Amino acid sequence: MAKKKRPTGTAIAGLAFGIALGTAFGTYVLSPNLPGGANEESHKAVAELAEAKSEAAINDAQASAADSYIAATAGDTVSNALKDRPVLIFRTADANEDDVKAVTELRTKSGAKDAGTITLTEKFFSMDGADPLKSIVANTLPAGAQLSTTQLDPGTHAGEALGAALLLNKDNGEPLASTEDRALLLKALRDGGYINYPDGTVLPAQLVIVITGDSDGVGDKNFAAVHQATFAKALDKKANGVVVAGRVNTAAENGVIGQLRKDAQSGVSTVDSVDRAFGQIATILAGREQLENKQGDYGTANDVDAVSPGKPKD
Repeated sequence: MAKKKRPTGTAIAGLAFGIALGTAFGTYVLSPNLPGGANEESHKAVAELAEAKSEAAINDAQASAADSYIAATAGDTVSNALKDRPVLIFRTADANEDDVKAVTELRTKSGAKDAGTITLTEKFFSMDGADPLKSIVANTLPAGAQLSTTQLDPGTHAGEALGAALLLNKDNGEPLASTEDRALLLKALRDGGYINYPDGTVLPAQLVIVITGDSDGVGDKNFAAVHQATFAKALDKKANGVVVAGRVNTAAENGVIGQLRKDAQSGVSTVDSVDRAFGQIATILAGREQLENKQGDYGTANDVDAVSPGKPKD
């Protein structure tokens, strides 16, 4: 019987070809490991990205540590800044709970009188809710109050109505509306699904703080941002002061804070970093400035006066 031919020569030849082919492909695919390889720049980019991420992590850790220190000293910084001044907080539906809680606590530490916290629901600044909102405020407007005949948007009319109902007279410190008129408007808005507040907690105020979320006001968010801005400006016409505080994206061109900052006639103060301890302090100190007939824009965006107002001397 004839011997079977051993495939040794063919196998060795095949192996040699495979090694040669593998070497060629390896040189191409693994070339970042070789000087001058085709993807050497990609490796550099990956290394640079890793370094940037590391630096960002360090910066975040340092910023968090600094913010923790600032938060620990916040009470002393705002102490007596709003002493005996009744301060009302409006919060939008997208305002962060932690941001609202922090500012509310600083309101107390500042010595302010708690004039209540009112939640403005999503419906308050929605396109679908606009006409019914205007109807409610027109039909429950406090005695003697008037709505603008040139600015007919729901933000302006709602701000004018709530300003007339909830604020103190700038000149004599007396409530602008009677208890009955104030209750009528608030109840109508709550029954309509526009606001929420615990019974018996809302009192006439001198200063208003509006806390919002992080909307940049782009696309379908624009309607709400526009009318948040007009709402704040309408309130400011009646109040001793108004501060609008949000997260940094609200300082974008179409965000509520961005729109307020573009308006040279706006007397509203703004804070664009309310999620940080320095921004929460700035919100209270900006309120103090408002009561002194001063306006300022604070935070970390490009168009600010400073990170925060200075600590009151008294």
